[in-house]
Amino acid sequence: MRVQSIFRAVFSAFLLVSLCPAAPKNVILFIGDGMGIGQLTAAKYANGGLEMERCTVGGLVTTHCSNDMVTDSAAGGTALSTGHKTSKGTIAQTPDGTPLETVLEVAEDKGKSTGLVVTCGITHATPASFSAHVAKRNMEPQIAEQIAAKDIEVLLGGGRAFFIPRSEKGSKRKDDKDLLAVLKGKMTVVTNETELMKVGTPQRLAGFFAEVAMPKVSEGRISLATMTSKAIEVLAQNKAGFFLMVEGSQIDWGGHANDAGYIVSEMADFDKAVGVGLDFAQKGGDTLVVVTADHETGGFSILGGSVDARTLDQTAFATNHHSAAMVPLLAFGPDAEIFGGLIDNAEVGKRLIEQVQASVRMVAPSDAMTGKIQSVP
Repeated sequence: MRVQSIFRAVFSAFLLVSLCPAAPKNVILFIGDGMGIGQLTAAKYANGGLEMERCTVGGLVTTHCSNDMVTDSAAGGTALSTGHKTSKGTIAQTPDGTPLETVLEVAEDKGKSTGLVVTCGITHATPASFSAHVAKRNMEPQIAEQIAAKDIEVLLGGGRAFFIPRSEKGSKRKDDKDLLAVLKGKMTVVTNETELMKVGTPQRLAGFFAEVAMPKVSEGRISLATMTSKAIEVLAQNKAGFFLMVEGSQIDWGGHANDAGYIVSEMADFDKAVGVGLDFAQKGGDTLVVVTADHETGGFSILGGSVDARTLDQTAFATNHHSAAMVPLLAFGPDAEIFGGLIDNAEVGKRLIEQVQASVRMVAPSDAMTGKIQSVP
């Protein structure tokens, strides 16, 4: 009987392990800045399908901030990065100035590698919401200082002007701080696509591909998919896992310009990057991919076209600013189901942080008979 009891205990242990899957080792958050249902619809019809359709969970997200129904990228990004509402223009802190810990900082504390990949400047509102704490989003020189002081392993985008001293041509600083030199002291720095493709796989990588904003993808900009692929390659070297935020920044700019063609081309670029993330997630099985937006821009809608010809013959915009419309959320990978349904952006942020914080849940054989479950870091 004693042997049978031991056998049952060991069997129960293995059974409980199988019923308690590990939390994701890696988390990739894709943010389509300004991407609402209209933008997603346009991209699907114009391209004949989307990589995002491979996601297995879907939902909708409300985006209001603490002081307005219509948010901006600073407050919207802060909700996603910290799980807390804040006021317009505020970066990763409460309206009264109390800093809020971001999911990127939580990942760093857990020993994970971290990265930011964007098609705007790396000091712009959305990436800043994950990497800095300031009262106003236009405090980009201060944001650059905070980014340079962190141990972020990958930084890819524009914004070089905020990292170079005022004596250098193109600088946006009012002091002589050489933050680019600080970055070069701890990571490999590249300035164009050719250098990026030749760099190999360093432990840390920064790429500045524009002084401030990067060009449109239609003007020959390095693709978001290329940057995302390189970022994952670098970050995946850490056996403890990684957190990566990838932003399709200029979807928003197409909305502000009321330019449907601009939106569609930037959505296609963003979707290909999501495809890179999904490929990695499907291969390893231990990566959570979440795709959403900080807000919708333009009140964009599709009023006519041809599905077969992949044309959008009639589109409309309600505004050239942001709207309060809900935005899509798609997810794939371990625990993806917790991101389904209709939820608020701050709740999305809380759940992202929980996933990064989560430990592998296991059952020790000695605890099997008592039903105790251990958390193993």
